[in-house]
Formats: sequence, structure tokens, C-alpha cells
Amino acid sequence: MTSLSIIRFSARFSASFSASLLASLMLLSSGAAVMAETASAPATATPPIESVSPQSGPSYSVSRLVSHRIRRDLAKRLNVPASTITLIEATRETWPDQCLGLARPFVRCRGGEINGWRVQVASAQQQWVYRSDRTGRQLGIEPLAGTPEFGNGDFSVETSQQLLKTVSSDVNQPISKLQVLEVQPAVWNGCLGIFEPDRACTEQAIAGFRTIVTDGQTLWVYHLDEGGSQIAQNATASGAKKPLQVNFVPIESEPTAESDLDPQIVFQSQISGDFTGSVNKTVLLADGTLYREQSQPNGGPASRQPTRILKKLSPSEVEAFKNKLDQHRFPNFDNIRYITEAAFADYPTIQLQVGGVTANYIDLEIPNLPADLQSIIADWEEIIN
Repeated sequence: MTSLSIIRFSARFSASFSASLLASLMLLSSGAAVMAETASAPATATPPIESVSPQSGPSYSVSRLVSHRIRRDLAKRLNVPASTITLIEATRETWPDQCLGLARPFVRCRGGEINGWRVQVASAQQQWVYRSDRTGRQLGIEPLAGTPEFGNGDFSVETSQQLLKTVSSDVNQPISKLQVLEVQPAVWNGCLGIFEPDRACTEQAIAGFRTIVTDGQTLWVYHLDEGGSQIAQNATASGAKKPLQVNFVPIESEPTAESDLDPQIVFQSQISGDFTGSVNKTVLLADGTLYREQSQPNGGPASRQPTRILKKLSPSEVEAFKNKLDQHRFPNFDNIRYITEAAFADYPTIQLQVGGVTANYIDLEIPNLPADLQSIIADWEEIIN
């Protein structure tokens, strides 16, 4: 049994891949509906207001002071201009305590209700939910989806600055040129979830994040704990170039362990997402059988084409391919997508899968993928062809 077969990550890829891909790309294309700020302040003592119109339901108004403070706070965390933060929706709320209802386990808060706001905002490729008091002097971010119970889920300014200092040193770029594109909660082992062949990692549970950082041309993936005291580059998954867009599969849309591949499947590629809705799978089994099957979206017995056997590999060929997957550290690509806007226009994407580990890419930009992913694709194509 190779070391790859025992790797499991806390994140799992969504069975509803097409739906989550569409949702992510809609966010990446900055399609959030937002009303513009009014041109001048009213001549009264009350703060001017900013109208926020959600796509459905009633409209609400939040003061410009609150929106300014929220934008500025998130801009510091992501190292981006505040003007790039978009307000999506705001609702009036009454929070139960001085922690705005955000206290994590073992944290004590002073009592006393606070009237304030719940404000949903969007950065370049992610949505965030803020809580505030009436004036925005007291702010807090709701934990991101997937935050463990023993974590706080708060990607703080201090943690962000530690991350940016590390990235700046690693990639030899000034902090001013770096931006945090996406943050996703994670539970790491002692190696911060970074796989190396034949390396043993302690099984301690560390609450943290994985992040995507860019200088506008190259994209890097970093793993860190919540406080920013432990930070490591996922070098395997880093190095993608524009126009590729790198993003994480949303945790809330990931399947359970029951959705993992059959143990007899060594490797599988799946092409899907074109305008016809067809799905093409190429599968390598442990006994060396390589086969292909195609299915159409209408369901029913007639929708699936007969399985076509492509070839039979020898045991040594199968083992050699499994070793190459380890050599190129395939688990480090788990639940990461390398796509372009063409995927939004019904251009198919390709999913690679081993057990519960998946990676996704669009073949239009293979030369801009990380080098190890390019090698895995080339090795797989060599087996098929």
C-alpha cells in the first residue's frame, strides 16, 4: 500500500460539482448586485446612509460610517483597496451580548443586548458576513463555513500580516504587491496538511486556514494555523499563472466519506460541464484494467453508453503510476480548482480523483498549471494514449 492510499483530508469534493462551480464563477465575475453610494451627505446631524438591495426580499439601509468601517477592516485583512470590497446585503439585528453573539467556547462575554447590523460583503472571490454595533465601532466576522468548534474562524489582521510577511520573504515580492484572494478554514495535522512521500506527521488537530495569495500574476497556496505562528507554503499547489483562477471547493458542498471512490479504482479522470451535460469518465482499476464510460444528463438506462475497455496494464505499470502520483504529491491538490472564465461559458472542466482526493482544471491553460499537476496530467495521458 502506498503512502498516497492512507492520506485523507478533512475537505471533500462536492457531488454537485457543476452547481458549486457555477456559484463560484458567478462570484468571481463580480456579479453581486449592489446599489451605488449616494453622491453627497444629507444636511442633517445623522450619518448618511447607503442603500443595499439584495437580489430578493426587502431593501435595507446601513450608514456610510458602518459600511466604511467594514470595508476598511476587511481590506486590511486581505491587503486590498477598500474600494474593491462590495456590500451585498444588510439587516438590522439585536445581538445578545457584548461579543455580538460571536463568542467561541470558553470565551466569556459581558451581557447586555446591542443593536446593530449584520452585513454581507464580497471580496474578489469570496463572501464574508460581518456583525457590528449601530455605528460600526465594534466589528466581528462570523466564522467561515467549516470552522471547527475548537477554532475561532477569525482571519485576523494580525494573522494576515504574519502570512503576508512570510509570503513576501518566500517569493521575493513586497507586501504592497500581495493580496489574499481566498481564505478557507481547515483542521491540520502536525505537518499543516502538506503531504510529502514517506513523511510521518503527528495527528494533532490544529485549527487553521488555507489561503490563496497573489501578486497579480502568480498564485500561491499557503497553510497556516489560526494565530499565524505556523505558516507553510503548499509548494505543490502553488505557481499557477494568470489567466488561471485558483479557488477552493466550498466546504459546505463537499461530500461525505461515503462518496470516496471504490478502493479498486487507482485513478479516475472525469470531463464534464459542457453545454450538453455529458460526463466522460476514464478509470484505472487496481487489476490494470483501463476503461471509459460516457453518460448523458437525461438519466435512465439509455443515457449511459456501454463501457469500453481501452487496455490492460501490467502490475508493474500500475505500481509505477501510483508511485508517480506520490512523487508529484497529488494529495496537495485536494479540492483546488484551476479554471478560467471559459468554464462559465460551458467549456468542460476535468476532475482528477484518487480515493477522497480531487483536483480540477481546465485544459485550455495547462502550461500555466503548477508543474507537478502538469506532470500528473502528462503521465495519465501517456497511459491512456
